[in-house]
Amino acid sequence: MPFFKLAPVLTFIAVFTMPVSSQAKNLSPQPVQCTGQLFNGKAKYNEELSGIKCFAQGGGQASCFVVADEKKGLQQLTISQSKSGYLSCSPGPILAKKKGLSCLKGKKSERDFEAIASDGTALFITGSWGNRRKKTVVPSPERWALIKQKLRGVEGVSGKCQRVKRKDLIALLKNASHSQESGGIAKFIDAPLQCGGLNIEGLAFQNGKLFFGLRSPSFFSIGGAWVLSARTVPLFDGDIAGASVQRHTLNFKVEGQAVKGVGIRGLEPLGKHQMLVVTGPAGVSNEKINSSGQELIRSKCGMSPFYRNEKVGTPFALWIWTPKTGRLQHLGNIAGQYGQQKLESVSVISQENKKLSLILSFDSVNNDEMSPLAQLIVNLP
Repeated sequence: MPFFKLAPVLTFIAVFTMPVSSQAKNLSPQPVQCTGQLFNGKAKYNEELSGIKCFAQGGGQASCFVVADEKKGLQQLTISQSKSGYLSCSPGPILAKKKGLSCLKGKKSERDFEAIASDGTALFITGSWGNRRKKTVVPSPERWALIKQKLRGVEGVSGKCQRVKRKDLIALLKNASHSQESGGIAKFIDAPLQCGGLNIEGLAFQNGKLFFGLRSPSFFSIGGAWVLSARTVPLFDGDIAGASVQRHTLNFKVEGQAVKGVGIRGLEPLGKHQMLVVTGPAGVSNEKINSSGQELIRSKCGMSPFYRNEKVGTPFALWIWTPKTGRLQHLGNIAGQYGQQKLESVSVISQENKKLSLILSFDSVNNDEMSPLAQLIVNLP
């Protein structure tokens, strides 16, 4: 079929009758039931969802793509909306598993897919660019993935993907460190996440740029986190200077109080001038780390500018960010049956005036007990 550019937001005629979460502190997502388990029920994939991106398909449906970290999985699925406004999903083709996409060479078990975005003609997928989180916690070059994969309308992907080289990504980070702000990001390359090492978990495309949300490093004690933005075309052409990387500092506060230990876990464009931001704990536990990994953490965390990046009970939350002005608005914290789950990403399904319908993906969810996908409807401020 002829290629067409996918629309980023669905417009549904149906009137929503399900409960709407207002701008109260708590947001209670509702499960999206699927006709089958994602990735054919393989636990390493369907319980490790790290991102979702949806597009209009017409007829009250959306074509979506989900990625799984750890084992670099990519699957297409269809989201349908009932007349009452509830969502359901039907798993589609598995587009990548095990060896990943065509531009990823080598058999690496830990090349992760952390987030997914799109400009309507292609998918963008990023790895964490960070160290292993368990066992040895050593640098993991295979996690330095940034991929562009062309789309073939609602039929899936087309052709070979394109990958940005690791040396170019490192150069990008070094350029981002050349600013008036202290604590350059490049200093945190190849450091354990337990010591504030580099870790990317959010990705979005807006106005010709890719935005990268950093879980770590962060301004741990004062509720600050970083987003990087870079022009997409020069970046994939290898023109790092032309990518004009910018560093944005986001300060997360609720009722004037800093959200300590916060890191960015997901990004999603909201129109042309705003963005949804998923936040959660920047910190990580010291579980499942061997003796050499523990020794590396002890030695590294005690060196400046590193710090103990520990979990401190930071809630998962949704925000609206205006990049041009830096304004942040707190939509609320995730509560209800998903309140204790790890929110990894959000994608806009539809918007009617100030009523926004979202689909959320959660990591480490036991699919036999609950869906890793959930629906949330919010009223924008």
